Amino acid sequence: MKIIIMGDIHADFGSLNQFLNKKKPDIVLQCGDFGWWPHRHGTEKITRNRRFDQYSIKPQSTKIYWCDGNHENHDDLQERVKAAPDGPIEIPVPGCFYMPKGSILTLDDGRNILFFGGAMSTDKEGRVEGDDWWAGEVPTKTDLEHARAQVLAHGGRVDMVISHTGPLAFLQQLPKNKIDHDRLMDPTVALLDIILGEFHPKQWFFGHFHLHAKGVDHGCAWQCLSGEGLGGKWWVEVG
Repeated sequence: MKIIIMGDIHADFGSLNQFLNKKKPDIVLQCGDFGWWPHRHGTEKITRNRRFDQYSIKPQSTKIYWCDGNHENHDDLQERVKAAPDGPIEIPVPGCFYMPKGSILTLDDGRNILFFGGAMSTDKEGRVEGDDWWAGEVPTKTDLEHARAQVLAHGGRVDMVISHTGPLAFLQQLPKNKIDHDRLMDPTVALLDIILGEFHPKQWFFGHFHLHAKGVDHGCAWQCLSGEGLGGKWWVEVG
């Protein structure tokens, strides 16, 4: 089985489609800032001749599982979560699934993948609530309790975590000139610290910072993936 993990997409679904057509993975696990803004569908020009097409994703035979970042319509996602809090939630694109905070995907080989998206926008003062910023971007302790319940229901084991930002131990290893202090103080980071300490995953992947870095901390091999079109390593194939 060919599994690819991706960093931020930011609704560049044309490039995503080209990638899927070329690489043909069985599964894509995506680390947030996927670009879920259905309220903008068909209304905003991306180029002179092309409007934003929220539903232009063409997974073909690939299954895409993504967590939320801090650039998604969280009001829309939270409404969808009410109907299926444990996920996966298939958006109106066959084969493309949103994974709520604290949800688990079990692969065919038995590995448990915990998704815990979200992050605080440090530029929210310059954005408009309900249009390009939502308070629901930051996870809560309720989301953490949901994760604990899901881990228990899946045998108490987490093999891999997919998130948008990362635990403090990982972030402190990123280039200092790329990380501002506010991002370290993100309440999401504190929740991810708890997940790292309680669940002891073997692997962890996140995006958010638009750079590539990797390391090993607390017995966990982690990678921060850049975003498509942002330079650096924005995807990785895992066994």
